[in-house]
Amino acid sequence: MIYVITIMAALIALLFFEFLTCRRTISRFMKIKRRIARLTGVDEKAEIISVYDALRKLIRDKDAHIEMLTGKVEYMRNVLDNMNEAFLIVDENGKIEYINNAVKKIVDTSGIIGKKLTDVLNNFFIGDLYEELMETKAPQHSEITFFGTRREYFDCEMIPVSHAGVNHVIIILRDITKEKQLEAIRREFVSDVSHELRTPLTSIHGYAETLLDHDLNDKETVQHFLSIIEKESARMTRLINDLLDVEKLESGDAQFAVTDVELSEVGRYVLKIIGNLAKELGIKVMNDFEEGVFVEGDFDRLVQLTLNLVDNAVKYTAVKEHGPKEVWLRIYALANFAFIEVEDTGVGIPDEAQKRIFERFFRVDKARSRKMGGTGLGLAIVKFIADKLNATVELESEYGSGTTFRVKIPLKKVIK
Repeated sequence: MIYVITIMAALIALLFFEFLTCRRTISRFMKIKRRIARLTGVDEKAEIISVYDALRKLIRDKDAHIEMLTGKVEYMRNVLDNMNEAFLIVDENGKIEYINNAVKKIVDTSGIIGKKLTDVLNNFFIGDLYEELMETKAPQHSEITFFGTRREYFDCEMIPVSHAGVNHVIIILRDITKEKQLEAIRREFVSDVSHELRTPLTSIHGYAETLLDHDLNDKETVQHFLSIIEKESARMTRLINDLLDVEKLESGDAQFAVTDVELSEVGRYVLKIIGNLAKELGIKVMNDFEEGVFVEGDFDRLVQLTLNLVDNAVKYTAVKEHGPKEVWLRIYALANFAFIEVEDTGVGIPDEAQKRIFERFFRVDKARSRKMGGTGLGLAIVKFIADKLNATVELESEYGSGTTFRVKIPLKKVIK
């Protein structure tokens, strides 16, 4: 009997323990239910299935919101990665937290995240700007120069940002190297034009003034001075015409009357123009024209291109002190192209100068070029015209031995 009572007491105790455990579980469940109900906006007394449905809807909405935010973050990341400007985010301790792809153009970005800004961008101007920003808490802006394999210039902007009590610095580096180079070219261009115009104007003014102060009955002196004035005026006119041509060709305003042009006619026209100058300078000009070679182009512009090349060849052969003084003008067709080739036995072009030979106002020997009346624009015009005709200009030269320019133009037809 006692044994049975003991067993019954144990069972009752066990059931009571399970009851308490179940009650605590239900209590916790009800608390969770009430919290979920408050979170989802459902009545606390609602059926559990209603609370469950509301919770599922809330989770779906949150998932959709997270997905939308993730998409926006990816979109912004793509925008930043496709920026031309280098973009960095740095924490208040100067450590890099984010970079875009453009930073790779400036430095090696492997392992860059977490490193100090001043350790990565080894430039004391960057460090100074960052320190100034941290002291003043104001945006900073300056031009930065990097000295590497080549000098590079950047427009640097630093902007402090703060969110939820956390401070960061946004750094934007815009490459302005090309702008600086173009500005240097512009300044050099203005300087060259001013010099080239001033020289003939000074001569004209000087000789005109001398004529006014002297006896005009001395016809020989008057004739000599007027001859100089005429030459300097012609030189200035050539310069202005060449400048206008370069501007029109470069801006696309130059008009091209495109027709079928036979290049041998261009060659013969050029030889008539250059004949007197060549004879005066003692240069033998020879030609080899393949007849019936046609291209699509502007006759006058093709004459201008060819004349500039032949004129240069004659003048730079004339200044050579020793050896034969000869110039060849060749016109021929090969495969699908027509060629205008000008070869001379002149002074040649040094290797280091060949890369710049088509630049405006670039001359290998400025003093010699001015003495010969060159403007430094002839080859620039040749290059512009060739580009307009979808042609290319090839150069072969050996300093002291001579030069060959070869213009390669798409062939229209050959008539034998």
